[in-house]
Amino acid sequence: MLLLRSSAQHLYWLGRYLSRIGYIAVHVPVQDDLQAAHFSQALGLHFKDAKTLNQLLLDPEHERSLTHQLQLVRDNIQELRGLLSASAYAELNHLIQHAASDAFSIQTAVAQCCSILQAEAKDICLFFKIGQCIEQIDTYFRFRHNTHSVIYMTDPIMQQLFDLGWVELQSSWKILKHQPDVNQFYAFTYKLEHQFEACA
Repeated sequence: MLLLRSSAQHLYWLGRYLSRIGYIAVHVPVQDDLQAAHFSQALGLHFKDAKTLNQLLLDPEHERSLTHQLQLVRDNIQELRGLLSASAYAELNHLIQHAASDAFSIQTAVAQCCSILQAEAKDICLFFKIGQCIEQIDTYFRFRHNTHSVIYMTDPIMQQLFDLGWVELQSSWKILKHQPDVNQFYAFTYKLEHQFEACA
């Protein structure tokens, strides 16, 4: 299957959003104010108490909430209507539309969406996985985890992308592998996302 780069971009962001939502949902409700302060800082928020942060993350009106980000997932799914199998498209829409507003239900819906997308055609699955991997690396940087292992696990997936002809990214990825810091990561993601937009 030969994907349009605009379709690949939507799959990439589906992977990123679902990975982001799933990670946050696992940690909601945040248990104490110390954890809330750490979590807020990592997400670029400014809340220091657990109660306020938990309310925000489940507030459908707030742009950083889980439910609002699920809407971004739904928007990307709509853009892929002609690419996804009919059954996958219908199931994904049903899961997003009927996801309850509690963290556990959202976590369950995200896991089911990921399983559906990973069962699609090879190229669809590849760009979805790239989005998941990039978001996981981003999360590791934000929460100050060791990024070496996740970059190592992402490398075979990136090699598949290079095999499809996306060789413009090889040098930037090589630098990130050997110098895994946040500046090199953002330099790589900028080039990756520019490739989607430049050739869409």
